[in-house]
Amino acid sequence: MQNVKPVFNWARAHGESRIVDRILLRLLPEMLKHDRKLTAEMVDGQECIEVPLELYERIKSTAEELVGKTYPGVGG
Repeated sequence: MQNVKPVFNWARAHGESRIVDRILLRLLPEMLKHDRKLTAEMVDGQECIEVPLELYERIKSTAEELVGKTYPGVGG
């Protein structure tokens, strides 16, 4: 499991105002596959969001694609 909250924080700092919504919408089928429910409100309200490594990697790559930069962090 990996903490994906830093990825969302980074995306919000470097992307557009609704970047979290765009990431979550794009990955909705993946989240359903992993039986995860995430909303922008949950991302805002939680200190730590643990997800399986596969889902973490998908969220990170989607954030990088939408922001247009490489995420500088390593893991959660």
